Amino acid sequence: MAAPLKRPARKSTKPVETKTSAREALYEDKVRSGDVFELSLTSLCPNPFNKRQMKGIPELAATIAEVGLLQNIAHIRAEVWIAQYPETREQITADNVILFGEHRWRAFQQLQRPTISSQLRDDKVEDARLITLIENLRRAQLSVLEEAEHYQALRSEGLSYEQIAEKVGETAEGSISKGTVWKRVKLLELDESVLAELHDGKLAVSAAEKILTLPDPADQRDALKLIQGGMHAVAAQSQILSRKRPAEEGAPSSGGANHETVIVSSGNGGGAEGGKGTGPSTVSSGNGKPAPPRQRQREEDKPAPDQFEQDRATAAADRDAACQHLVEKVDLAAPETSEMLVQVLTAATLAPPQQGPAQQRALAWLRRAGRQELDESRAGAYFNAVLDSGNEDLRRLAAFACALAACELRTSSRRQSWGSREISHVQFLQQYALYVPETRWEKKELGQRAAVGASR
Repeated sequence: MAAPLKRPARKSTKPVETKTSAREALYEDKVRSGDVFELSLTSLCPNPFNKRQMKGIPELAATIAEVGLLQNIAHIRAEVWIAQYPETREQITADNVILFGEHRWRAFQQLQRPTISSQLRDDKVEDARLITLIENLRRAQLSVLEEAEHYQALRSEGLSYEQIAEKVGETAEGSISKGTVWKRVKLLELDESVLAELHDGKLAVSAAEKILTLPDPADQRDALKLIQGGMHAVAAQSQILSRKRPAEEGAPSSGGANHETVIVSSGNGGGAEGGKGTGPSTVSSGNGKPAPPRQRQREEDKPAPDQFEQDRATAAADRDAACQHLVEKVDLAAPETSEMLVQVLTAATLAPPQQGPAQQRALAWLRRAGRQELDESRAGAYFNAVLDSGNEDLRRLAAFACALAACELRTSSRRQSWGSREISHVQFLQQYALYVPETRWEKKELGQRAAVGASR
C-alpha cells in the first residue's frame, strides 16, 4: 500500500513586519510638489519677479464670484524660494511665495475670501523667472518695458537672447525672435525721461528705438522734445545727428577725378556735412569706376527726383546712426557677439573695402562712442597704431568698425538698384542695430513695396 502524500505546509495569515519601502515613505510625506492645498490668503506673498501691472482685478473678481476659480494658483515655500534667490529675502513677507496667479489671489482678497486653492511647486523654483514671464505672456499682453524687465532678468540668469526667444516662443502666442528680445532689453538703456514717456504710452516703441541710437542722454532728451513738438522720429534723429557729426567725416576725398562721390547728408534739408551751403556733401567711394546706370523702375515705384535723393540721404543717415549704435554698444566678450563679428567681417572681406573713407567713418564712430583709446587724430595713423598696440580687444573693435563702415559706404554709394550685398547689410542692421527702414526708396530696394500714393 502506497504511503500517504504529505500535506503542504500551511502559510501563516499573520502579517509579516517589513521595512517601509522608499515608495511608501514618499506617500507618507505630507508635503510634496504637485499637491494642492487650501491656503490662507495671508500665508501668501507676491512673486518678486512678477513685473506685470495689477490691472483688471475688479473684473476678474466679478468673474470668479459668478463662475468660481477655474484654475488653481501655484506657490513655492518661502524657505525654498529664499535658498534659490537670497537677494529677494526682504521681499518675502509670508510663508509661501506665489509662483503664478497673483491676479487671482488679489481678486480673492477683494471678494474677502479667507482661503484659495494653490498647488505646491517647489520643484520649479529654479525656473521661477522663466515661468513667471511665460505665464504673464500667456495671460495678458505685457507692456514693452514689462517685457524688457523680464528679459533682462533672464539675461542675468545666464540665458542668451536666442535661448530666451526659443523658450518663450514655445508657449507664448506667436513667435518671438532673438532680435525682438535684444531690442526690448536695449530700451532699458534710454534716458529716464524717455522711459517715462514710453511707460505712460505717450511715445511709440519705434520712436523710442530711434532715440536709442543717440548715445548721449542729453541728445535723447532733445530728440524727445522734438518728437513731442510734432516732428517725426526719423527727422528728429537726423537733426540731432547732423549737428553732432564731425566735419571731417563729411569732407570730400582728395583722390581726384577717378573717385565717385556719394551722398551722406542727414536729409533734413539743413546744411551739408563738412561744408557750407544747402546741398549734400560727398565722400569718395574709392572704387575708381563710374556708377553703372540705374535699372528702370516701375512707374508706381519711382519717386520724384527730389524725393528720390531725399529718401536716399535720409536712409543713409538712419543707417549711419544704426552703425554708430553698434560700434558703441558691441560687447566683444559676449558669446553672442561672435556671430555678428563673423557676419560683418565676412561681408567686408568678400567685397573690395573702401579703405580710406571706411577708416575715416570708423574713426568718427569710435570717437563719438568714446572708444577711441589711442591719441591719433588721423584715421590712417590711428589704425596703424591699433595694429602695433598688441591689444587684441582694441584690434577686434577697430576691425569691426572698419568692416561695418566699408559695408555702409558700399551700400550708400550704390545709386542703382541694390544687390544681395547691400540688402544683406541692411538686414544685418535690422537684426543687430534696432534699424527700421523708413523711406519709400529703401523699402522698395528691400522688396517691401511701399503703398501706392493717395493720388493713384
